[in-house]
Amino acid sequence: MSSSSSSSYKTAIKQLMARVQTNPNDTNSINQLNTIIEQFLQSYRLNGLFSECLQFLIQIVKQLIEIYPSINDFRPLIIQWLKFKRDVEKKNKEFFDSKLKLRSFLHVAVPSTFNRTISKAKDFFLCELYEYRNANIKSTQMIDERRALVCSLHEQFYGDGSDHFLCARILLERIKLDLANGNALDTDDSNNLANHLRKCSPSSDDIHGIVQRLWLYTEYYLIKFQVCYSKLTSDMSKRIKQDYEEQKRQAAENNAINQLETFHAESMTMEAHKILGNFSEKSIMSTLFKSWDMIKSKSSSVYTIEILKRVATIYPNEIDMFYSNLHTIAALFDLFQYYTEAMEIYRYLLDLLPSYHPSRLTILTACNRLANKCSISLEDKYRPVLNLSSRDYPKATTQISAFDVDEALNLITIAENFLHIKNFQSCKQTLEILEKRPIVSCSYADSFFVRSHLYNLQSKLVLNDDEQLKDFNRNDFLALIEESRSYCAQDLRTSLDIVDVNRLPELSQLQLTPLVLHALQAYLSQVAHLILLNFEIGLYRNAKNYLLVGLELSVYLHAKRWFTFFLALNAQFFILSHQPDCARRKLDQLSHHLSTLDVCTDRQQDLFIDFIHSWADYVKLEYDYHTHAYDRIRTVCETKLSAEYERHHLALDWHRLLYHRMHILYRLTCFQQLRKKSKSNENKKRLIWKLPSNSDKYTEFTFWTESWLAFLTLIEDQPHEILDKSSLWLHPIIVPDESNLTCLPDWTPANDEQHQYQSQQADSKWNNILSPPQVNTGHLFDLNSMSTEDILALTTEPVLPKTKTKKLIDTPRGKTPFHSESQKMLSTPNKTSSASSSSSTASNLMSTFRNKMPIDTSLASPICTPNRTGKKIPPLTVANSNTSSSRPRRAAAIKADERIQQIRYEDNNENTHRIPTSLHSPRLRSVNHDENNDEPVDVLVDQLETLHIERKLKFDDEDDEDTNSSMKLNEKLLQKCIQLHDQLAHAPNAKLMRYLAEYIILLSGDQDPWLVVTLIVEMQAIGFRYNALCIYQRKKRHNTDRSGTPLPSATNASQEHLSHYIDALHFRPLTISYLKDVLINDFLPAKQVCVCLHSFTLVHDQILAVQIRGNYYAPVLRRVIFPRLLIKKFHFLIESNTHTLHGITDHKRYWAIRRYFEQLFERLLEDLNQVYLTSPMRWWWLPETTIFDGKKAMIDDLLSSMIDSPQQRRFIEFFLHQTIFYLSSLDEIRQELSVNLPPAVYTRIFASRLIERLLEFKQRTYTNTSPSNSRPPQNLLLFLDNHLHIFPWEQLHCMTSLFRRIVIYRLPSLLLLDGMHKYYYNSSSSSEADRTAHVENNDVTIIPTEKTFYHHIDVDKGYYIVDPGNDLPRTKERFRKFQSEKPDLIEKWNGVIERFPTNDAIKDIFKSKDVLLYMGHGSGSQFYPVDDVQKNSSRLCVLLMGCSSARLQSLGDFEVFGMPFAYLTCGAATILGCLWDVTDRDIDSLTFFLLEQLKSGASLGEALRYGRELCKLKCLNGAAPVIYGLPVRAR
Repeated sequence: MSSSSSSSYKTAIKQLMARVQTNPNDTNSINQLNTIIEQFLQSYRLNGLFSECLQFLIQIVKQLIEIYPSINDFRPLIIQWLKFKRDVEKKNKEFFDSKLKLRSFLHVAVPSTFNRTISKAKDFFLCELYEYRNANIKSTQMIDERRALVCSLHEQFYGDGSDHFLCARILLERIKLDLANGNALDTDDSNNLANHLRKCSPSSDDIHGIVQRLWLYTEYYLIKFQVCYSKLTSDMSKRIKQDYEEQKRQAAENNAINQLETFHAESMTMEAHKILGNFSEKSIMSTLFKSWDMIKSKSSSVYTIEILKRVATIYPNEIDMFYSNLHTIAALFDLFQYYTEAMEIYRYLLDLLPSYHPSRLTILTACNRLANKCSISLEDKYRPVLNLSSRDYPKATTQISAFDVDEALNLITIAENFLHIKNFQSCKQTLEILEKRPIVSCSYADSFFVRSHLYNLQSKLVLNDDEQLKDFNRNDFLALIEESRSYCAQDLRTSLDIVDVNRLPELSQLQLTPLVLHALQAYLSQVAHLILLNFEIGLYRNAKNYLLVGLELSVYLHAKRWFTFFLALNAQFFILSHQPDCARRKLDQLSHHLSTLDVCTDRQQDLFIDFIHSWADYVKLEYDYHTHAYDRIRTVCETKLSAEYERHHLALDWHRLLYHRMHILYRLTCFQQLRKKSKSNENKKRLIWKLPSNSDKYTEFTFWTESWLAFLTLIEDQPHEILDKSSLWLHPIIVPDESNLTCLPDWTPANDEQHQYQSQQADSKWNNILSPPQVNTGHLFDLNSMSTEDILALTTEPVLPKTKTKKLIDTPRGKTPFHSESQKMLSTPNKTSSASSSSSTASNLMSTFRNKMPIDTSLASPICTPNRTGKKIPPLTVANSNTSSSRPRRAAAIKADERIQQIRYEDNNENTHRIPTSLHSPRLRSVNHDENNDEPVDVLVDQLETLHIERKLKFDDEDDEDTNSSMKLNEKLLQKCIQLHDQLAHAPNAKLMRYLAEYIILLSGDQDPWLVVTLIVEMQAIGFRYNALCIYQRKKRHNTDRSGTPLPSATNASQEHLSHYIDALHFRPLTISYLKDVLINDFLPAKQVCVCLHSFTLVHDQILAVQIRGNYYAPVLRRVIFPRLLIKKFHFLIESNTHTLHGITDHKRYWAIRRYFEQLFERLLEDLNQVYLTSPMRWWWLPETTIFDGKKAMIDDLLSSMIDSPQQRRFIEFFLHQTIFYLSSLDEIRQELSVNLPPAVYTRIFASRLIERLLEFKQRTYTNTSPSNSRPPQNLLLFLDNHLHIFPWEQLHCMTSLFRRIVIYRLPSLLLLDGMHKYYYNSSSSSEADRTAHVENNDVTIIPTEKTFYHHIDVDKGYYIVDPGNDLPRTKERFRKFQSEKPDLIEKWNGVIERFPTNDAIKDIFKSKDVLLYMGHGSGSQFYPVDDVQKNSSRLCVLLMGCSSARLQSLGDFEVFGMPFAYLTCGAATILGCLWDVTDRDIDSLTFFLLEQLKSGASLGEALRYGRELCKLKCLNGAAPVIYGLPVRAR
């Protein structure tokens, strides 16, 4: 404060003092005077002028002591005095000890002439004690100062104890100080306090006594509550810590160090949970009930309320303390879910409090939020005012004033009320006003609470406002709700003065203030909301993390109702994530806790208890749904729940959500029963659920609820044959012959199904590919009972022979094993000339092949081609099909078929994208053949039948009308499904999106392959996209935060990384034109091939393989039977291998077990190659060649003359490309084509000599180019569905042995590839050389102009982390030997051995390094968790050479996650890791080989391909490493 302004202020002080001296009742002058004095004192205090501040305070109080009429007028000065003492104690300890320590305002500021024995001196002491809370000094701070005040009161005024009110207050303060200091309750003080309170009986005229008695009683009951509650929380804190240490020890003993961040999920028997289960909540709540009952009985009348309002200015201290205590009691009732009592107190307080009271808006907000939650109608006096006036508030002395805080609370309450009545537009406008307020952009603590509620409301608006949902900039509802929880946590941290909310249970004592309690209530509500939200979008990993927070926090708080709710959600999590054993245990635990809850006589009177029981019923039904107990669900819903909900008012908002969930579950159950064609349910009517009685009230996730109901409404009344009739698949479903299995041959689908029916446990019917393998085997391999010789004998057992021996076929690369055994397929029998064969009808064929199909035929029934032999077909004379005597009705058949087989392949409106208006089956073109045409018309006619064996052809006129009508109905249904899909694409529900996309695929067939690819790309990796977008949006929001709130310390975010990845991954309807023209043909090099593998959910044991390539070639699709039991086998072997890797000291026995598992892995891979992925399925794994692209016109001329369908032509073209390129023998090519192509097409191609000409062209091309050993491998980008990541697809025979080696790079989504391309090659930080270096002419052996992209790295910019756990001595020894023998390879690298780098070093790694090598246990997540990895931005090439470092954890059907995905999320180029546990010698040798090859210029994929051969255990260790990300090589 300048000298000129200081003098003017001092003049104003003198004038105001004179005015007050003249008129002591002039409150305005007193307030103005206090405001100026406060500013002076605050200026001195903040500038560190402590001596001047104290001197000014003494001078001014000396003058005011004779002027101010009441002690209450000194309250602002006392508050400033306490803040002054607090600051001096922190900043100038010496000055504090000499001048202020243990001295009160009365001793320091009040002149010595003042009589310290009169009543006014006592009021000074009491006022200073009270103002500690208004000075924002916590109860655990400055305890000695307060104790000195209490001692002064006791010494000077306690006397003989006749003043019961004063004695009670002194004892109360003493007890509070003892408790704050961590001491136990003094029994004598407690008994004396009770005696004095009993004697406090003021008369009806003693208003002051009545007010004191109210405050003292509420304070007394709160202390009793706090004593009991503090002991409980302290004991629980110790128990939680013990449980944590015990779980950590067990995890270490079980060698589960990689799962340390998730071990809480298995803590089924935590002692803390058991303690809470035996705890009665009413035992501690009884004191609060007594307190409120006492107030209701004595002070709730209108007369008493008026008295209290009138004396509020006379006795402000006692009244404020009474209000504060009552507010605390209401907040406790609210936190512990006692809604009725909380609402009564909130209303009572709002009746008492004046409009200017600082706590009124906080109470009003809590009251309205509770009213909205319970659908309680409030009178206008309890609602917020539309315009809050700043005139009622004192002039602001800081950037954010009390008016700013109250206005923000008022706007939040108004917006919540608008949202509750579904007035979204008004809610949006209110939030826009709030966003412009300064409190949102400041860094004050009050801003955390405001921003938390602002972002929470915005996230709900985004999911309910169609326009906001479609707006790209607002497509971040998950980030909004995460930000809301984050700011809520910051508000809680600030209130409790703790570092981390997750460390809240470490507090030995919890502060029970209204603000803390409201923050706890808001935080628990946010956590519950986030759990339910992540359930909806399929992010079960996030849901699990929040469940752990909710469970631990509710246990610590002894909030038994909250804990029971989180327990129900935990059981639901285990159900959704397909962990049946854990789910069953949690359901048992939930039933126990429900039985111990304190409930009213009538459950309906306690809303939360009623809701908890209803939610538990729902979770049990969810369990029944996943165990296929559909009849039980229908029985419960149609008998019990239907009648129960008819009478229910659904007042609680969560109860309305539960009603929606129950409704959807019931209708899904009916749909599943319809799929299974259960005869017992054919005539059973479905229950029609009524709309909830409170449908005009807001309910969470209404957008997804309405989408679910719209989808079910479309499909549930369709006949179960709808997909059979509408499937227009060109290709057969390939059914493997499982009679030749060699690995665990007793594990067959038949045995599995029989076991399910025989087992008494419901878990054996769990519909999950990752259900425990014990359902088939009982236990993991137990080799402990076997001797080493017995194990060695197992490895010498002969492998079961295959159906055919391998033939060596000459290829340009030399002798290559190739499997030519026949493949069992769903197809028609070979045609013969017999009359019986020619007269078989399509309907007979359908019945024949349905009997053969071991799949769920209610959902998909393919169109198949015949299984022809390689025998040549002799030329036949042309016959007139219209006059054929053997087929009198064939002309009518062709005519009818042509009318329903019109194709519209091209997209008529690519800007809006969707499917064509009609989809029909393909047909062969009938042509007039000349004399040189050898193709028989009879063969064409046969082909028409074989292409439609799954659809019964009708030839009568009325049948034609029925067929056309059916097609129109299917087209209409398809269009409605597409519209719903587009609407859902902006914010997809994971389960619904998958169901809907698969339904559209099965309904439409492959008539538009680009549509199928678009749907697969959209539903692939939804969980990965949601998780990544949430991280990116939060980083971006922090980067543009006006308040300057810093990012977490571990964060190293790049703006380019965020913008490119958000642009690529954000949810929106993906158009065919954008996918085809931008993502595929413009982005991918011509020779780059992608393969997508999708595992069907609606159809069991089927995967859809899709091969995509650029240069404007249509994708090719194929369905194959791929039993989930095969995945169970693989998981079983992996877990058994891990189980036997540790704890064996006998060297001979260890290697005997390793060789045994090597044999098991080899057999499983052989089964995968020889049984499941033989011809023609292998061609979908091999990248399609581009060598024949120059001959496209010649191929098209031939095919277009006989086939109308572009899809059929593309399919034939694909087989020609693959077989002629990868096979060298003309006979083998002919045999392969005769088996996989329609006979008429094959005959025509055979006669045209096209095969010979293309084969000659290939041979000339490769003869005139460099030797085969100089040709680089073909890069294949593999996009896998969630449950297919565990397989080593890189080890397929077709990838490693046919013609040229294939190098596979895995990625979660094609959209991520788009983001990586933009980030690496289009960003401003990339140099011009980097932007052009990603394409290179490195494959001159095929076509000189062909190019592929690589990411180039600087191998000299590397960092190594070797054995950070200091428990791999041989790995350290080998690495140091490698360093010394080949110092030139990594001499420029930095790194650490036997420890993990510091946080600063990690930041530098992500920022400046190109290669990161980790050699240790696991993936390093025990040192640097996946959540921390994701916070960075980097272009690293990461080598994680540890056990299971690339294994992805699967949670349910929609999410897999692990360290590879974490590095991809942070922008890393490539991650190499192991799919399962490996041994150190092999993996160390491979690591050193990779470094050598990278340094020499080879790509990482090439190096890994050759490095696998170095492993002693080729399958167990050599097959484990895989690569996620982009192809990389050294610059």
